[in-house]
Amino acid sequence: MIQRLLLSLLFSVFLAVVSPAHAVFIGDSSGNLYDLDVATNTSTNLGNSGVGAMFDIALDPTTNLLYGVTGGGSLYSINQTNGAASLVGATGAFINGLTFDSSGTLFGSGGNSLFTVDLGTGSASVVGSTGFNSSGDIAFDSNGNLFLSASGGMDGVDRLVSLDTTTGAGSLIGDIGFSSVYGLNFGGSTLYGFTLYGQTISIDTSTGAGTYLATNAIRANGADGVGGVAVPEPASIALLGLGLVGLGFSQRKKA
Repeated sequence: MIQRLLLSLLFSVFLAVVSPAHAVFIGDSSGNLYDLDVATNTSTNLGNSGVGAMFDIALDPTTNLLYGVTGGGSLYSINQTNGAASLVGATGAFINGLTFDSSGTLFGSGGNSLFTVDLGTGSASVVGSTGFNSSGDIAFDSNGNLFLSASGGMDGVDRLVSLDTTTGAGSLIGDIGFSSVYGLNFGGSTLYGFTLYGQTISIDTSTGAGTYLATNAIRANGADGVGGVAVPEPASIALLGLGLVGLGFSQRKKA
């Protein structure tokens, strides 16, 4: 009996490690929340915020709670089942980009500033000037590097910028080649972008160049998923499995 319970626990832990909660959340310009599977380009409309469009959304990797910010500068928590928004508080700033780092700190971008945002009150604190105008999103990779989609590129396209999370200072990487890239999210080591025109693109983080992948038909205002989270190595999973199995045999011998 104990061994069966342990094996069931191991299976549950394995699924939790290898399966993200959602592929990508996308908030659109009408306040709807979508769950998009980038691999298959299929999406599900989960519901509407009830308070209008979110200028960006962010998923906390430590709690799996979803947050969003409106154009009026208010922070909301968002129900992942029906998209309904509940007010947390006023940020006191214009923010159109949100993302969490792997420790659960919420960062925001807006204008040429980088912020941190208090999840209890919604209040935003300035980290520093980025030197670039936020187009609409920021995203961490698994190594803790922060990237910004910024407006002002050649012929009106957006640019990819790396940001220093201590000072806020930005460093230009290159033109993305697409405009209105209002959503960013890492899937593994790939940075995906989502535009107001319903496009899914991949973005080269070394050059900034974007590559068209698909038309998802969602007018993205913001996007986020499980990017920025360090996933346990396969060896760690194997050790956990061996430990649980060994414990099961030990319990059986004592029975």
